Amino acid sequence: MAPISTPLGNVALVSLGLLGGVYLLYTVGWVLGGARLSDATTFWLEPAAVVPAIWMSVAAPALWFGATLLLTRGSATWLRFAWLIGGAFLLLPWPFVIGV
Repeated sequence: MAPISTPLGNVALVSLGLLGGVYLLYTVGWVLGGARLSDATTFWLEPAAVVPAIWMSVAAPALWFGATLLLTRGSATWLRFAWLIGGAFLLLPWPFVIGV
């Protein structure tokens, strides 16, 4: 029989919602930045290489968020937030931020 886990508190739930919103904005940022980046790189890269890379970069924030929630469900809450905050720094949509 699996041990009963304690439910998350209000602050943890609100923080998960805020981080989920950040990851959603990152997905939108990768869509917009990736579209600009694909226009700038199609003259020297094959579209067969650019399109899958753009789609993977768009899907990466949602996959990171979902995988972190799934893989850390039995771990301590601080570990879940450490992975989510680390992913927020790692997956920053640089093409959107620097305005390529």
